[in-house]
Amino acid sequence: MIYHINRAKVKASATPEQIEAALEGWRAQGRSIPAVKSFVVGRDHGGDFQYSAVFVVEDLDGLFEYLTHPTTYHTDSIGLDLAEELHIFDVSDDDDPELNAKIQQLHRRRNAHNPRVAELLAGVPAYQGSGVDD
Repeated sequence: MIYHINRAKVKASATPEQIEAALEGWRAQGRSIPAVKSFVVGRDHGGDFQYSAVFVVEDLDGLFEYLTHPTTYHTDSIGLDLAEELHIFDVSDDDDPELNAKIQQLHRRRNAHNPRVAELLAGVPAYQGSGVDD
């Protein structure tokens, strides 16, 4: 299993309506992407982030389906501009020593398929996560 985790701190300029639209985008991802086995979207407790989402997928194919699904791209288009700080990472019980490299590659493929996502991620003032070159 792979747990795909997004943690966000929003810009002070983000309106409550914009924030709710982005959160609803995450919820729509969880409801509409067949590869997502379970998900949670809500307030982040225990850190400097305000909101988080966790999506559970079975494997790398499921992760790529999640990453490239139209609802994910939609949420990116309405939510990434709102992020002041964003951390995206994956947790897995898979013992494959190459798993991190494979996950990184999936994120890079996704960004290559949709350059607008890479542009939006580059515009997040503090981004930490898979698929971007340092």
